Amino acid sequence: MAYDLTRCPQSEEEFHEYFYALIGRDYMAPADGWEAVMEAAYPWQGHQLNIPPGVGPGIRQPPDAPFFGLTQQYSGGPKGRIFLPTDSPDELGYYTRCMQYLDDAVGTYEKSKKQVSAQSTGLIWSWYWVAGAEYVPVTGPDSTAPPDSSELAARVTALEEVSAAMGEEMDDLVERVTRIEHALANGLHAHGPINLPIVLESLTSLRCKGDIDVQVKPGQATPPDMTSDPPPDAATIALLRHLLDIRDEAES
Repeated sequence: MAYDLTRCPQSEEEFHEYFYALIGRDYMAPADGWEAVMEAAYPWQGHQLNIPPGVGPGIRQPPDAPFFGLTQQYSGGPKGRIFLPTDSPDELGYYTRCMQYLDDAVGTYEKSKKQVSAQSTGLIWSWYWVAGAEYVPVTGPDSTAPPDSSELAARVTALEEVSAAMGEEMDDLVERVTRIEHALANGLHAHGPINLPIVLESLTSLRCKGDIDVQVKPGQATPPDMTSDPPPDAATIALLRHLLDIRDEAES
């Protein structure tokens, strides 16, 4: 009968069954290509995950740990040992029970407690204790899924919503920066009416003084032709002559 991979193993014997059902191999069968087997991804709560590397000292596996707390010794590749969760630390502070899943037909590695090497041949799938306290399941006998999975899913959904909102804000910011860069590259132009305060300093001097009131509008301004000034009209000449006559009378 196939092992139920959604149920947390309640004993080391059950974890033995769970492990081999998970990786799809048979206990005591030839372990050719075992590295690829231990580097492959396996189903966990609707996802394909790799068996994670072991945790550091002082760390206990939580109830929602992938593969019910199963980890492996991994450094540049799998090293032939896995770790089951426990409630008691070993002499180095690790809350794990170390098991070796490789041996040869005569039990060489189990007897010596040595690890397999790159030169090891004739390996078979095995299961024996190396170090650590007794296995303790991370969930109870009736638990078939991590109890915090719904909360975790809600947190993931919230993070996805925040990420989407940040993406929209970033798109808007990029568009605004692009418009600013375009305006700077093509120059800034004032388009609209300009109010200039005119001050009469003397009868012969009209000058612009003070602040310039500019109403800026989007668009391209067209500057006036400044190459030559048009001649004054007759009314302007008559006015200037009248002003000069008034000045002469005032000075005499």
